[in-house]
Amino acid sequence: MRKALLTVLVVLVLAFFGATLAVAQEAAPAQKAAPAVKAETISGTISMVVAEKKLVVLTGSGGVSYNFKVTGGTRIKVAGKKAKFAELTAETNKSATVKFLPLRSGNVAQSIEVSQ
Repeated sequence: MRKALLTVLVVLVLAFFGATLAVAQEAAPAQKAAPAVKAETISGTISMVVAEKKLVVLTGSGGVSYNFKVTGGTRIKVAGKKAKFAELTAETNKSATVKFLPLRSGNVAQSIEVSQ
């Protein structure tokens, strides 16, 4: 009786770990299947800066406007020098290059470089 109980217990433990391993292996490919978002770059003219929303609007060469969210991680340079977001309001109508991530929630600026 004791051997039978021990055998049943061992089988249950192995079945539990086997099921856990199978679930983990099925979940792993789903995480790898998501494509990575690649950064893009665009140049144009800064047409507007909306300070309350931390938003920069860039007008491209074709006259199309693009919105970019500015985060704490966005690197900003004006005339080759490091700058803060508040300084961009004085840079409207100037040429700029924005490196950004195109996300479903909106374009997120990684870097903004304003040339003089």
